[in-house]
Amino acid sequence: MSFYYLQEIVMVYLATYSSFVLSFAQTTDQYNLNTLSNNESIDNVTSTESLEPISGVNSFSTESSTSTSVASVNNALPADCSQREKNRGQPIAKSSSRLRKCCPLGENLDIYRENQSDSMCDNGILKFEPAVISAVLFDNCIEDLEIETILPYDIGNPCNSSFQYDDEEDVFFVLQDGSLLIIDHDNESYTVEKNYCLDIDKTGHLFAFTCITQVEEQIAFAKVVMVAVLMLISIPCLLLVSYLHLTLRLLRNLHGLSLSLMSLCLSSGYFVHSVVHIYEIPNTGFIGYVVQFFILSYFFWYFCICFNVLFNVWYKLPCCIQLTKTWATINFICYCLIAFTGPATLVALTVQKGLPGLPSYFLQGLTESIRESQRYFIPPVSTILICSFLVNIISFFGFQRINGYSQAEKNDHAGPSDAIFDQQKYEDVKKDAKCVSLLGIIMIISWLLEIVTFYSGSNSNYLLLCDMVNGLQGVWILLIFLVVRRRRTIILRWWYDRGSHKIEGTELQELDTNVNHI
Repeated sequence: MSFYYLQEIVMVYLATYSSFVLSFAQTTDQYNLNTLSNNESIDNVTSTESLEPISGVNSFSTESSTSTSVASVNNALPADCSQREKNRGQPIAKSSSRLRKCCPLGENLDIYRENQSDSMCDNGILKFEPAVISAVLFDNCIEDLEIETILPYDIGNPCNSSFQYDDEEDVFFVLQDGSLLIIDHDNESYTVEKNYCLDIDKTGHLFAFTCITQVEEQIAFAKVVMVAVLMLISIPCLLLVSYLHLTLRLLRNLHGLSLSLMSLCLSSGYFVHSVVHIYEIPNTGFIGYVVQFFILSYFFWYFCICFNVLFNVWYKLPCCIQLTKTWATINFICYCLIAFTGPATLVALTVQKGLPGLPSYFLQGLTESIRESQRYFIPPVSTILICSFLVNIISFFGFQRINGYSQAEKNDHAGPSDAIFDQQKYEDVKKDAKCVSLLGIIMIISWLLEIVTFYSGSNSNYLLLCDMVNGLQGVWILLIFLVVRRRRTIILRWWYDRGSHKIEGTELQELDTNVNHI
């Protein structure tokens, strides 16, 4: 009896336990089902791929959702910007929007170079192709519009001192207006930088440099206008020199034509350069290359004039050679090829590297990138002036050689008909050589002052004086070639032919003896 009673108790216990286990299992399944349903609903909100970081090399592609928050970079927070406040300042793509590249085109960063004083750029191995996103900015949230955007490049680092970001440790993007979007390390906020530059090193890592202090305009606008006005004053002087040497038959020789084109090139460069700064016209692109071409042509033409003196004193005078019109034309064409092909080549190299073409006037090389932008202006001009100086020295020894011939001729008591060269032509070449040498001294001094201005880090008033001396080169050319050269008689004769001046008999006699046959 007792055994039967114990058996009944065990059966009741087992039935109760089975019912409890079944009920618990159903409750657990329902809880798991609800949890799964909730997880699926969260995934429906936050399932998004993070924005693809900028990369300078080919990287894996990721899809960007229409709405992406900063926190969603690590899929930690929902990526819905609809409930957030839109920022007042939004990136807007404009025609002037640029992506700032640190190094010239075809060059990459050399971060780990042995000598840190060397250039931070070296010949490129990898192609620089950063991605640009179009986005709308909200309060700690970013909405990607998924619009493909391509921006042209500006070259150079605009910073005096900067923070460095690496794509291995930091997340940053370029927005459609060219600004840099940097995601903070906590992935809950972001910053937008206007003053920055991007580039890759030889290993393919992308670096961003944002400014702690930016390079400021070192020459105030009032000072810029003052120097630009001096350039405008030089322009009429240069045009007068050019006009007289093109119009007057007695001045329209090989030397006069070269001097005329040299003056035209400098006046054109000064005019465009001064207008750009006075009216604050953007000087990037084509207009900067135009200024660079004309200023470089001015220096190339000066070298051709120096070489023409050398050609006269070492070849034409000793050999008593009078070039025919055909050979004189060929000689002038050769000078034109030198004076225009050289600047065109340098401008083409500047365009190829993506550097700004505007010369160093009104600039100071406070950063490496600014100094790098003048690689096809300052070194070539310095080389041309050095070569011109050497040519003038060689011409000086040529004159000494001719003076020796003249002294030997006097000692031999040779008659006028036995002269080994044209004495009048020799005197004209000698006067031209003196004027060219004097202009060379002024050009070298002006150029040295320009280099001092460019590489000086101070903002002293003497820098303004240096630029003012440089801006008055047109006045120096007028004084040298029309006043010092004593062209008054020829000019008055030309004015007399126009019926505006009565020339005296003594001036006519002097004119007859000063006819230039070069």
